[in-house]
Amino acid sequence: MKKALVTLAIGDRYLASYKRYCHETWSKYAKQHNLDIVVIETIIDDSPRAQLRSPAWQKCLVLSHKNVKLYDQVAWVDSDILINPTSPSVFENVPLEMIGAVDLFATPNVEDYRIWLEKFYEYWTKNGTSFINNVTPTDYHKNFGFEGEFQSVVQTGVLVLSPQYHSGLLEHVYNNYEDKGEARWNYEMRPLSYEILTNELAYWLNPKFNMPWPYIKQFLYPFLNSSDSYIHKAMNKVMRKSGLAPKFSLAAKCVTTAFLNNYFLHFSGKASEMMYVNQKITSIFEI
Repeated sequence: MKKALVTLAIGDRYLASYKRYCHETWSKYAKQHNLDIVVIETIIDDSPRAQLRSPAWQKCLVLSHKNVKLYDQVAWVDSDILINPTSPSVFENVPLEMIGAVDLFATPNVEDYRIWLEKFYEYWTKNGTSFINNVTPTDYHKNFGFEGEFQSVVQTGVLVLSPQYHSGLLEHVYNNYEDKGEARWNYEMRPLSYEILTNELAYWLNPKFNMPWPYIKQFLYPFLNSSDSYIHKAMNKVMRKSGLAPKFSLAAKCVTTAFLNNYFLHFSGKASEMMYVNQKITSIFEI
């Protein structure tokens, strides 16, 4: 079967970020598993409605794109994800008619996610950050207006899809739901999760295929979030001047460890921190 990794990199800033930080490791991974890479660089829908909401919604249209629809199966991957090239195939065992995805509320497992969430809420409350209280998967969907009891949440940053089977469902989400206008609502993720779960299409992937760096950072390395830290300020100053992260900084060691210990590391909301990953090493014992 013809398979591909697919992403959107719209605008010079996002395309440059993809080329600088993602392309090399994605290419190694694709070569290992005989995959193509499709990078869509232009808006698929440029209507006034589309311009009023996040480009993240455009992922719901990619399966009908001329460069995508001829594949048997594709893996949608957000462009702020670094792929560890030694990882197994994200397509492995995913039936064509099912949608491969990671359960957000079971990442890395149900108990640790609950603890992560508590620590995030504590951190956000302390810093006066507005957030939506999603204690359970049911809350996550109900807060958007969906009825029903849910045990999982589909994290839509990585999705294994089939154009033949799933283009209609994704386009239904695009056409029938609206953006609530703030990042805390996660753009298309809540309605897309709801539709996938309601139609019983989820095939759960190993959480390592969509591991969120902000959660790991808050849970394992909270000192990296210390905005009043002298080291933090000094590192940011270097980054602003050079555009490069110090190769041997504490932050680089932490995020590179996370990269090597997972398959797809998702920098959701923290794309600028991809620069910290030392992609030249292949083992945590080299850090």
